[in-house]
Amino acid sequence: MGPGLAGACLWARLHHGGPGRSDGNLPAQGRQVSAGGRIRVSNPARVHARTAEAAEAAVLDVLRGGWWVGGPVVSRVEAALAGVVGCAHGVGMASGTAALQAILSALGVGPGDDVIVPAVSFVASATAVLRTGARPVLVDVQSGAPMLDPSAVAAALTPRVRAVVAVSLFGNRVAPLELPDSVWLVDDAAQAMGRTGSYGDGVAQAFSFYPTKVLPASGDGGLVTTNDPELAARVRDLGRHGRMSDGRYGAVSEATPGNNRLDAVQAALLEARLPDLQARVAWRRRLLKRYRHHLPELVVPHDEGSNVAVVAAVHPDRDALRAALGRRGIDTGCYYPHPLTQEPVLAGARVPHPVPNAERFCATCLALPCHIGLTDADVDHVSAQVREVLA
Repeated sequence: MGPGLAGACLWARLHHGGPGRSDGNLPAQGRQVSAGGRIRVSNPARVHARTAEAAEAAVLDVLRGGWWVGGPVVSRVEAALAGVVGCAHGVGMASGTAALQAILSALGVGPGDDVIVPAVSFVASATAVLRTGARPVLVDVQSGAPMLDPSAVAAALTPRVRAVVAVSLFGNRVAPLELPDSVWLVDDAAQAMGRTGSYGDGVAQAFSFYPTKVLPASGDGGLVTTNDPELAARVRDLGRHGRMSDGRYGAVSEATPGNNRLDAVQAALLEARLPDLQARVAWRRRLLKRYRHHLPELVVPHDEGSNVAVVAAVHPDRDALRAALGRRGIDTGCYYPHPLTQEPVLAGARVPHPVPNAERFCATCLALPCHIGLTDADVDHVSAQVREVLA
């Protein structure tokens, strides 16, 4: 069953019945680690504890070595992460937002251009477009999953459109898009680090290492990956004030360069945590599978084998459900509370058609706790509390 059909069934069940019941067939692993305290959506301190010794030693090495900007640790982690993705080149950036903006700028996107962005995403997917001087074009998502609707993209294409930002969310891949040769496809893969192999047909990918991500920094960090060596070089130059690889300064393009480098401390932390990446990916997939087992009518469908950064669920009385769970010691998130069409900063965006699917998703979505610090017992407890609230 593809994501569209599965999602259609999800929405139908959502409005005609309550959550599913567990048959108890899945084995529980581990005690409830959050017993007696709140269960958080994410827990960076607990996640750090898994690799604390290696991570802290790596940071100390950088501090004592005195090479805090750039250097061998940055080069190593760039190459290693590009290998995870299956791309030839990786460029460390200060954040996922900086990575996306650098890609667009390096492609020559600027004033007078349009860039298509899904109406369901973090606002940075669109503000990165604004920072190039281009105009975001906000389009609807699919009815069954909050991913770009290919038909909405096709309907929004005009001669001004230079690029499409395809956002991977909630363990779902972006559906294939048929674009003219004049339009770049750029992958906003901020949530997707850890899925090996191709990230679609995009010319480049932007990743985030925000502390809640599957592979976290202890602060901000990002990465651009691509198979285009010239694009990688332009992105690198844009991230360091136009400074060339040999140390010279020069005009790299019409885009204004800035300071958007990944620093050596964050690179060292990422390198120390990288050997644990596949275990983190596998554990989050396990948690999502267990949530889907207990709450099949609520948890958003996902593509098997994809990375899971956020477990998204939907319910028509989302706010009441979140409040009730909060009173029971369970924190939830909301990704995202309203579509990008309602963001004041994007008032100048073009919205060629209504976005009813995006509006419905954002009005009903919530994020359930999901990180490697949780056990099966935690997921069972959260699911049981959801069922009790909705009973």
